Amino acid sequence: MLKPACLLICLSAFSGVICAEATDSCAGLEGTALSLCRNNQQTLQLQQQLEQQLQQQQERQNQLDKQQREVQQQLETMRAQNEVLRKQLELEAANRSVTPAAKAVAASTRNADLKAWKAENPWYGTDYARTQFATRYMKKLEKERPDLAGRELLDAVSTKVNETFGTKQ
Repeated sequence: MLKPACLLICLSAFSGVICAEATDSCAGLEGTALSLCRNNQQTLQLQQQLEQQLQQQQERQNQLDKQQREVQQQLETMRAQNEVLRKQLELEAANRSVTPAAKAVAASTRNADLKAWKAENPWYGTDYARTQFATRYMKKLEKERPDLAGRELLDAVSTKVNETFGTKQ
């Protein structure tokens, strides 16, 4: 019975020493050594605090950089949209600035082109299927290729009609 009690006392004393060392690494030192040890501990704690602050600042900086990139992307998108709108406004302004005389000349040219084209394509207005096809195809072409107009447009329509229905007039 004495042996287990003695063993228990030794173990409790040893564990107390271990716990004491874990909480204060400078325990057991005296004088100058104790002062140096405490100063080193304080310096280490300050360095750790500075490292944490530096890490927090770096995280904040990364967040700001990310936000700045997002804002720059938004600005680029807005610039592109503004450019498209500016071009649309220029086109609208150019379309509005066409004089009535210029419109009349263009209309008479279109009429002359249409009369000549109808003479070359006698099926137009007499063959219902070809006429309907030509009308729909012309509308489609005008949307897809706004640069195509006048005789070029009419010739493209007749080419498509001939490809679809054959060259029989």
